[in-house]
Amino acid sequence: MISTGLLLLASLFPAAQAQVVPAASVAEKFLLTTSTSLPFPTATMSPSQAQSFIANSWGLNNGKFQAGDNNTAFVSDPFPNNNVPVNPSNTTGPVLQITYPQGSYNNKMPGGSQFYSPLSTSGPPFESMMVSYEIAFDTNFDFVKGGKLPGLRGGPDPVGCSGGSQVNGSDCYSVRLMWRTNGAGEGGCYFFFLSRRHHVLHNVL
Repeated sequence: MISTGLLLLASLFPAAQAQVVPAASVAEKFLLTTSTSLPFPTATMSPSQAQSFIANSWGLNNGKFQAGDNNTAFVSDPFPNNNVPVNPSNTTGPVLQITYPQGSYNNKMPGGSQFYSPLSTSGPPFESMMVSYEIAFDTNFDFVKGGKLPGLRGGPDPVGCSGGSQVNGSDCYSVRLMWRTNGAGEGGCYFFFLSRRHHVLHNVL
């Protein structure tokens, strides 16, 4: 398992390209003092139970999934002895399992899951944000041409900056980790640049 959220900052930490940097170290460097953690259940849950738990406990937009709600479940950790390099004290309890049925793609034949979980905060808007999570793929997982992982989104448009939509500098932004063929890593970023009015995708891993 790897702490994937930290890899987006590899270019800012030269040593991070050779080793995983603890999330706390990155947060300290950028003076990120506010944190939010999503709660997990203490017992395993079927897809229907997981849907209800995530919708209620993670504050989903409109209280529902955008796609793939039946592909989620909380299961026993399939890799209980594979500790995260920067967190040797393995956390016990269920993990969130996302399933990609064979032959699935995009929202027409949904594989994986999609939902928005707004941050519940008070005070001035954030100027810097970081997301960190742990992830593992089955040893026989077929990466095919690519896929997307969770990330951050901001701006007044709560669902834009995705799926190839252009950004205009005042609507929104998003940044997510992605995988390509054979599990190659990539950062998918929708940002606005004055010199060009379209989204930018670039390799960061």
